[in-house]
Amino acid sequence: MDLSWWYYEKRPQVLALRELHERQVVAQMDMILSARPDFVLLGGSGTITLQSPPIARELSLPTIRVLTRMARQAGVPTMLHSCGKERDLVRMCAEETDLTCINPLEVPPMGDCDLAELKRQFVHKLSLMGNLHTTDVMLLGSPAEVERVARAAIEAAGAGGGFILSTGDQCGRDTPDANIFKLVEVARTYGRYDEG
Repeated sequence: MDLSWWYYEKRPQVLALRELHERQVVAQMDMILSARPDFVLLGGSGTITLQSPPIARELSLPTIRVLTRMARQAGVPTMLHSCGKERDLVRMCAEETDLTCINPLEVPPMGDCDLAELKRQFVHKLSLMGNLHTTDVMLLGSPAEVERVARAAIEAAGAGGGFILSTGDQCGRDTPDANIFKLVEVARTYGRYDEG
């Protein structure tokens, strides 16, 4: 049965499920943080794409707040992965959580993110990671196209730090090795920050 239907027709059950899930992931986060990881990746694929921003705010954001606060208090950075539409989620996380970094910041039509816009709005609140299109650029594009788009991403979001150049999501199996190597080359050549 569709969760959207349940949200409207069986609301008390959905809210109880949300609370149960939060208790589970808080217990998991306690265990993870006790291992002192370098960072914690939170999964939230399709958080906005598969539900509206108001529903995401009610059902997902409270748990993101709790988990990111726990990690911040432990001195551990957090990253959230949420495929698809993400601009509203970036804003919510930057303004209302202790999240450190968010990805994959996909471009249209799969997503709705503009790196330059996000960088301008949230430069001091959140690190950004992304956002080369995994199909049009990485799978079907040429190494020259990968270089052009990767350099544009660095120009859009790299100034002053807080940006990790990456694909918009995982690369498909048939992605040409030459395109992956070109992305690495561009990152090494143009993606370094001054140490001063």
